Amino acid sequence: MKKAIPLILILCFILSSCSLQQGNTQIEIDKTEYRKAIWIAYYELSEMTNGKDKYEFEKTIKEELSKVASKGFNTVTVQVRPCADAFYKSAYFPTSRYFNGEQGSEMNYDPLEIICSYAQQFDLKIEAWINPYRVSQDDDYSKLSPNNFAVKNKKMTKVVDGKIYFNPAYDEVTNLIVSGVKELVENYNISAIHFDDYFYPTQNKNFDKKEYKRYGGDLSLADWRRQKVTDMVKRAYDAVKGANKDVEFGISPASNIENDKNNLYADVELWVKKGYLDYICPQVYFGFKNVYQPFMFTVKKWVKLCENTNVDLYIGLPLYKANTKDEYAAENDSSIINEFKNNNDIIARQITYISKIDKIKGYYIFSYSQLSSENAKDEVSNMYEVMQSNSQG
Repeated sequence: MKKAIPLILILCFILSSCSLQQGNTQIEIDKTEYRKAIWIAYYELSEMTNGKDKYEFEKTIKEELSKVASKGFNTVTVQVRPCADAFYKSAYFPTSRYFNGEQGSEMNYDPLEIICSYAQQFDLKIEAWINPYRVSQDDDYSKLSPNNFAVKNKKMTKVVDGKIYFNPAYDEVTNLIVSGVKELVENYNISAIHFDDYFYPTQNKNFDKKEYKRYGGDLSLADWRRQKVTDMVKRAYDAVKGANKDVEFGISPASNIENDKNNLYADVELWVKKGYLDYICPQVYFGFKNVYQPFMFTVKKWVKLCENTNVDLYIGLPLYKANTKDEYAAENDSSIINEFKNNNDIIARQITYISKIDKIKGYYIFSYSQLSSENAKDEVSNMYEVMQSNSQG
């Protein structure tokens, strides 16, 4: 008869097998953590880098990350690629014009590397926020670096409303985006790749008429455009997981699901259903009284969309509207238009509301500069109070 293995030895083996390795292996992300995230947009990051040397940037970012952590945030989502340029050292994209004023100039320090380094001191997770299709905020190609992919492949770009965009119809564009995603995951200690809400910049049929005629096949123009965006999203997700399975891939779409699908050709419902992303964070930038997309009604639509899926749901909240008129919230109804002016606890109440919904795993605040805005100070104070008292996280 074989001797029975002592129970204590079995338990020790299980525990040792489950322990996380240190060293070069990235610690697995705790999927149960309640996320409290703040967006840092490119123009906010630019204020920290433009005209600043490495020492000045290090001093500033250390102070700001310390403040953010002390207020209860555990995630910072930094817009490191606002256009076809980068706030980090990239093999595919030139230095951002917002880094120091000129695209493609020498990068004498790496902002993202420094951010990731200091974030560890304050137990903050850093997400790399990308705008995949936007090339430039204006239509002047001469402002682009000569080595910019858009300059070398101008036929793959289009000007829409005075801005330059990549044409999603081209596989070469998708390849570029995916390569850029992969290098970020491989080279930086980030917790996620984060796409924003910009996809097709127009519904105009002439935007990709030639390409649709050549490659569209039997699909309608709308279905073909949605397929092109979905292919890019799936390939980006696969690239993230191929580089590091513990890094997440998330998207922050506009809040109207139907508009995303029909006007931006972003089939968020399909992405969630197929699991082409780890999380989704709709930008529910509305008050409770909004006529067209009232906050609670809109949130419930997203909760329903994500039910019975493995995709985590977060909600983007509009701190930038604090103490301002919400002009598009209604027509000729001052009580609704002035909801954010007449109340200084809307974000606090929104956080309280979503914290009671199990499917929602946290929130993202837009944006960082509002935290120190005199105009928003009362709203921020009330928000902090709720963040500190919230038992989750």
